[in-house]
Amino acid sequence: MNKQTAIDIFALTDCHQEARKLCSLFSGIISHSNKFGSEALICDCGDLFKGIYDRELCVESYLKLRQQLPEAKIVIALGNNDFGFNSEHLNFLQQTAQRFNQANIHVLCANLRDLNTGTCPKWADPYILLDINGKKIMVTAFCVNYIRLQRYNLTLADITETFENMAETIKHIEPDALIVLNHALRTSSAEIWQTAKKCGVRVDLIIGGHEHSAVEPNPNERTYYPQAFSRTLLHFKMGFAQCSTDLHLLETISSKAEPLNPIFEPALDEYEQKAGLNIPVAKSTLNLTRNYSDTCPLGSFVADQMRTAAKADLAVLSTGYLTHALRYEKGKILTMYNLERVFSAETPVQTAVLSPKTLKAVLNNAVRFRYLQIYGNTRFLQCSSNLGIVCAKNAENYGEIKQIMINNEPILDSDGNPLHPSDEYLCALDPFVGSGELGFDMLRSVFKETLMKNNQLVRIKDLIVRAIKNAEYTYPEGSTYPATKVTDI
Repeated sequence: MNKQTAIDIFALTDCHQEARKLCSLFSGIISHSNKFGSEALICDCGDLFKGIYDRELCVESYLKLRQQLPEAKIVIALGNNDFGFNSEHLNFLQQTAQRFNQANIHVLCANLRDLNTGTCPKWADPYILLDINGKKIMVTAFCVNYIRLQRYNLTLADITETFENMAETIKHIEPDALIVLNHALRTSSAEIWQTAKKCGVRVDLIIGGHEHSAVEPNPNERTYYPQAFSRTLLHFKMGFAQCSTDLHLLETISSKAEPLNPIFEPALDEYEQKAGLNIPVAKSTLNLTRNYSDTCPLGSFVADQMRTAAKADLAVLSTGYLTHALRYEKGKILTMYNLERVFSAETPVQTAVLSPKTLKAVLNNAVRFRYLQIYGNTRFLQCSSNLGIVCAKNAENYGEIKQIMINNEPILDSDGNPLHPSDEYLCALDPFVGSGELGFDMLRSVFKETLMKNNQLVRIKDLIVRAIKNAEYTYPEGSTYPATKVTDI
């Protein structure tokens, strides 16, 4: 490796507004970089937003990082959660992109399209060419496509097709190194690698995001996934030879082990005190494990609180809201930070009256990819513990509902048809699913009522806090909460 042309690459992803941990990683970048960051490339693989701390803290932290390393190159991919859930969230993202651009921080998403022009919107770039140590580094980024952006005149094109369409541009540019930031599951990154081989394009590094569980690296395909929620940062050294690059993973930097640089402390301390994140809440009692793509104790625990509050027959919740498990730890006193990690959104409870036919359609959509996306089924719903589901794989490997049990009573016959078509069920749910996102179109036109108590919204996070406080007096220490039963046939 020619040390004179080697560059340092720092990769992180899926911060989700874990501002203190993000700043710890930034502190690591500062301490491991040359003065002013002259040989550093910092790559963020998306989902900076949606989480515990104030989103502005994350933005300001990046601007402080830029001040500390004025010569470093910084690129940020767009993640699916960065777009948010309403126009205010999208406006904030666009304003942030403009602020970053003014600070020479590049926001990338090659498969984002403006529906009016068919091209990338002005506030994001499909790729960037960077000069680092006299080498031409091309960085591009992609975002997983399962969010409804058409209402904002935007759409996310297919990742593999977009990359394939970029192949000729990449060949024309002839970069010394091509780095891909792919905010999508590991299977998508493998498809990019194979597509690059087919098109005769050399990919020098794929940094992945979106995966919230730890993902083993694939050095043969130069694919690496830093741990989500700013847990870890990957530090690479890339050297250049004739028509090739040498890539070495030097170290994995943990946010727990990295001392916080003093420049970040005042803003973090002020917010934590204001938000009460360190306030004790309750003794750790229940073992609430989490599974993103399957039923789990945490999911049913939260859904049950929604069902009880709404006095509903059942409850369903988008699995994406639950970001961390709440495992039992003997003698631990849980703080507001611990509970905010579980569920940080300000989401209220809604209710809707569903027919057996509509309920079956909802659950069919939830299990549709059960056998195809084992680790990343974003459509999966966490359900109240009084619900039971029997599902099977059809000829196309899609999941299908065969039976639904409510309070141990079946509601479908042997052919999968409603036993009592005129029955109605009051269902507690979250507004994201209720609005028809993630393929839940059958719910879009259903009348929904937002739950209120004493002229205040009933928020899911408040229900969780109350239930965790009561758990200490209700359940044996260390017990596991009963989860929805899903039977595969």
